Amino acid sequence: MGNRERQRGATLVEAALVLPIILLLTVSLLELGLAFREFLTLSFTTREAARIGALAGNDIEADCHIITGIVEAFGPGDLAGVTIEIFKADEDDGSPDPNLANTWKLRVGGDPLICDTVNWEVTENWPSIGRKVTVGPTTRLDILGVTIGTRYDWVTGFPPWRGGMDISRTALQRLEPEAFE
Repeated sequence: MGNRERQRGATLVEAALVLPIILLLTVSLLELGLAFREFLTLSFTTREAARIGALAGNDIEADCHIITGIVEAFGPGDLAGVTIEIFKADEDDGSPDPNLANTWKLRVGGDPLICDTVNWEVTENWPSIGRKVTVGPTTRLDILGVTIGTRYDWVTGFPPWRGGMDISRTALQRLEPEAFE
């Protein structure tokens, strides 16, 4: 057996050892890149939804405007399994008031652009009509919070990327004033 044949065998062994590592790194970069894109999309959508809610104020259709903005950012096909919570946030630390929150979840086969209980499962404890949008010496504006949560499933299923992870983002925005008392 010549020196050249030994080198071919060594090259083959080295390739067999290095190829799985390169494959794992490539798949990991792909998976993490796609997950990061989902995280950024969710962050942008949540901020945009809070901004829309702040501008809508105490309009009777405020939550529907928020939902419509989320549908436009996400796309109607991507809302399966997405939970949207619209809540009054504490002025000091931004924590949600559990007694003043609305939760929206799209029903299977529901039309995301129609804001009703036929298409959405809705738990409403903070009607938009009751939101404070006027300010004065004793009255402060409400702070609106929006949390969007979803499940991100790994694309390849290649070990260790099996299953998925839950992602949620929250954005806070002070309601825009309409008039002064």
